[in-house]
Parts: sequence; structure tokens; C-alpha cells
Amino acid sequence: MNRHDRPDAQAPRSDSPAARARTRTMILIGGALLVMFLVLLAVSVVPRMSNTRALAAAAESVRTTAPGVHVFRPKPAADVALVLAGTTQAIQDAIIYARTSGYLSKRHVDIGDHVRQGQLLAEIASPEIDQQLSQSRANLLQAEKNRDLQNATLDLARTTMERYKAADAEKAVAIELVDQSVSAFRTAQSSVAAAEASVEAARANVRQLEQLSSFQRVLAPFSGTIIQRNVDVGALITAGSPTDNTAVAPTNVTGAANGLFEVAQVDQLRVFVNVPQAFAPNVRPGMPVQVTVRGHLETPVAAAVTRTSNALDPGTRTLLAQVDIPNAPRRLLPGMFVYASFNVSPSGTRWTVPATAVVFGSEGPRVVTIGPGNTIHFQQVTLGRDYGASIDVQGGLHGTETIVTQPIVSLQEGQVVRPIASSK
Repeated sequence: MNRHDRPDAQAPRSDSPAARARTRTMILIGGALLVMFLVLLAVSVVPRMSNTRALAAAAESVRTTAPGVHVFRPKPAADVALVLAGTTQAIQDAIIYARTSGYLSKRHVDIGDHVRQGQLLAEIASPEIDQQLSQSRANLLQAEKNRDLQNATLDLARTTMERYKAADAEKAVAIELVDQSVSAFRTAQSSVAAAEASVEAARANVRQLEQLSSFQRVLAPFSGTIIQRNVDVGALITAGSPTDNTAVAPTNVTGAANGLFEVAQVDQLRVFVNVPQAFAPNVRPGMPVQVTVRGHLETPVAAAVTRTSNALDPGTRTLLAQVDIPNAPRRLLPGMFVYASFNVSPSGTRWTVPATAVVFGSEGPRVVTIGPGNTIHFQQVTLGRDYGASIDVQGGLHGTETIVTQPIVSLQEGQVVRPIASSK
């Protein structure tokens, strides 16, 4: 047989070097793909499993670990500068009305003039009063003359009675004449008494008219400054009635008709301030006050509380207090708007806490305290003045509590927490 006729002579052998090379190449490629798949699987799955385990561990830690809360101790309430607004007033202020009617004949002062006590301010011409005074003096003189006449009649009646009594002792006259003389004497006595009463009445009328006549001279009741003048020469004056304003004073806020003059003593001023109820019990006479004038950059004026009303106004729940301000240089004027600053503690306030520590709800204001075993307790409190960043607590705290600075809504009564001391 020829070698070309054999079947195995037509195909290459499978275990030839080329076939073996192709097989190795395919195996290498498959192995590389498998390795890449395993690498990608490790890169994507292993971190995810690690993160899942870490998250579960963190969740378990959070579940089993007490939450941390920042805490603080309440501070005693400090004195605060209570600033109240007020208006300056003269320490003495009097509106002078006319006590007699007539026409203003002379005016000796005007607004801004400084006057002394008893100084003549104006003169009023009252012809009617002068005529009435002259008539009353004439009536007094007439009454005195009538009294003298009655005294003379009394003397005559006394002499006649004594003569008749002497004659009756000698039985020289009738008894009827003696009785008549006694009766005439007694009548003369009554006439003298009536004449004396008439004289006193006439004298009282003279004194009254003299007093009215003295009111024609308008005098200053005390030393001070004329801050209002409402009349001019020739004005008709009616006793006790107001007059039209011609120079309204700064203190006159109504603009209504007023008296002849207004005199104010301005070497010392006073301010009335309304103190809120929370501070009222601590405001007492003698307490120092700093008074600052609105719009002025000068040093505050040192003053003091002079008196208080010792009662609260039921409408505003405030205490009326008077502050006296020395004003010898007269730099301050009546009617100025001022601020009175009191260094006073609120009544009943004991502790100060941050505003963030107070929880408001249907149960009322509360703070979160740390009790035994670091457990949460919601403590009810009574609040005082709110300063914005802090609040005064008037009741509910003893000062030894540990309070949560900023409680979160998830905190529950009795929950265990981990206190963290505040750095402040």
C-alpha cells in the first residue's frame, strides 16, 4: 500500500505543537477572565458587606449607648439695670389765679424771669372792691357811733335806776317808777350788746374787703421761675376763673385756659416713674438712680428715690415712684424726656438659665434635669423676666440641679443619658 493511501496521512496530529499552543491560550484567557471576575466580585461585594456590618454595629452601639447631652448648673440671678422712661417736673409748681375781679393795671414779670418769694408779679385795679371797702368802713364808723350812743343811754338808765332805788329806800317814790327804771336799764344793756355785735359785724366786713383788696397785688408764693404768663395789661380778670393763654408753659400739655402765671422752682427736679410689679418690692426710698437725658451725651445725673406710693396701680400693675434730681446748674429743664436707671433685682427671682433650656408645652414651662443614675426628669418651673438669651426662674429650682442646655424632642422621662459638662 502506498503511504498516501493511508487515512492518518491526510490530517495533522492533535497533539501537534500548534494545537497544544491554542489550547493553552484558551485556558489562559479563561483563567484571566475568571480572575478578573473574582477580583471584581471582591471589590464590589466585600466592602458592601463590611459597610453593612459596620452600620449594624453602629446601630447597635447607638441603641445600647446612652445619648450625650450638654448640661450646666443654674446661676444665681444678678442685679439688672432697670431702665424706665419719665418726664422731668419742677419740684414745686404753682398756677396763680386771681382772688379778686377787675382789670390788670400793671404786669411786672414775664416768662423766664426769676422771682423771689413775696415779689410783686402784677397789680389788679378793682374799683368796686375799693368802693365796697370805703362803704364798709363808713358802716363800721356808724356802728361805732351807735354803740357810743347806746352806751350813753345805758349810763343814763343806770343813773336813773340808782336814784329811784335810793328814793325807794326812803319811801319817797312809787314802786312803779322803780320798776320802770330797772326795765329801762336792762333795755339799755341789750341795746349796747346789739350795738357791739353790729360793730363786730361791720369790722369783719371791713377785714374781708381789706383782704380782697390785698389780692389786687399778685405775689410770688415761692422763689422760682415764671414759666407761664397768660395775661397782659388791660385784661379783664375774674376771681378764680381761668384766662386765655398768651404764653403757654412747657408743662401745660392740654393747651386749655389757665391762671394768671405759673411759677416753678427748677433748682431741683422730680421724675415720676412706674415700676413693674416684678421689681416693685425692691424699690425703696433712698435707692440711687442714674438719670440720662434723651438726646444728650452728658454724664448721667446721680439722683435718688424720694418716695413711693406703697401701692400698685390695679390697671397697670406698676408702683409709682418719685425720683428727685439735683439741678443747681439748671442744665435740665422741666418737661424733658429722661431715662431713670435702677440697679435692682427682680422680686422673687433666684436663678438664671439659658432660654434654650426651657421647654414650653401644655404642661407649662419646664426644664430637663439629670436625676440619679443619669436619668431624665422634666421639672416644672415658674418663669420671671425674659431677657432673650436668658430667662429668670422664680420657682421650681434649688440651684443644685444639673440641667440640660438644649434638650431634644426625643428625650423621654426616665431615659438614661450621658451628661457632657458645658465648656462655658
